[in-house]
Amino acid sequence: MNENFRRVKSGIILGVLLTSLFFVFAPTSSAGILRAPPLIIVQYPPQEKNIIPNSGVLDIVLETTIALTGPWRSFVERSPLLYGSTLQIRINVESSPDWCDASIANPTLSIPLDATEPFQSRLTLTVTEQAPAFQQGTVKISATSVALPGLLFTITEERYDYDISFEIGYWPVISYSPEKGNYMKIGPMDTADFPIKLENLGNGVTYVQIEPVGLTGDDWSVSSPSSVTLSSSVGEGAGSESTIHLVVKPPYGFGFHRERQDFQLKLTPYYLGNPELRGITETMTFTVENVGLSPGYGFEIPLIIIIIVIIAFIVYFFRYKWKWKK
Repeated sequence: MNENFRRVKSGIILGVLLTSLFFVFAPTSSAGILRAPPLIIVQYPPQEKNIIPNSGVLDIVLETTIALTGPWRSFVERSPLLYGSTLQIRINVESSPDWCDASIANPTLSIPLDATEPFQSRLTLTVTEQAPAFQQGTVKISATSVALPGLLFTITEERYDYDISFEIGYWPVISYSPEKGNYMKIGPMDTADFPIKLENLGNGVTYVQIEPVGLTGDDWSVSSPSSVTLSSSVGEGAGSESTIHLVVKPPYGFGFHRERQDFQLKLTPYYLGNPELRGITETMTFTVENVGLSPGYGFEIPLIIIIIVIIAFIVYFFRYKWKWKK
């Protein structure tokens, strides 16, 4: 029995040796007739941080591993003919949204067939203000193996596609424009009206807090809206604008006035519904000059009395003058 077993074993070894010699001296076209497709697995960690438009980049680490498949997988893995061989994997960006720029750092990986640890690439993303706030973005990538032919076995070229998802953050930016400038010269009885055009340049619905500051004179008064809401600059209703009015009334106490008052208007954008998501406070400076003569406060009653006295004098004068002529 042992003798027969040794003969069978020797026959198997001889058969393998002869087969190997055949493929060594066989034409190239006949090499690698046994094929083992690779399974390429690309994984990435969940994204805990949103990417803010026009504010830096988002790096997503891609971890790539391979595993051979097919009926000849175990033979290929144990084959001394492919011992120490590496498989090249190419990572490419196939598509991305119009408002997203995506690129791969370390796009070509050389992975040993016996590797147990993942190999890393990096997907780098930047987005513009056209990326809608709190929406999900998707970049499509592909992972393609370069065929690795052997004398008996061939690891084939295979391609796998993956969708890489990420979240867009909020970008609070507004623009402002005083339509009549930021300086006015008025009289004590006049009112300075500054129309200001506001526009939302950001990617989400924005609540703008409005606060006048810097008044030093007690007799000056300033009124303006306390807030305004602007729709997003992207999507439906894009490019929302609003015009607010800043109204200034100067002192009008009795006498001649020559006063100048500088004050500021602060504009702070927030995300509607979450004041913690705020942008940079913009400060506008305005100047009003009050020049002219004023009859003073409460001048209406004295004026009416004066008018009555003048009318009474005129009536009295003409009445007695008419009697004198008679």
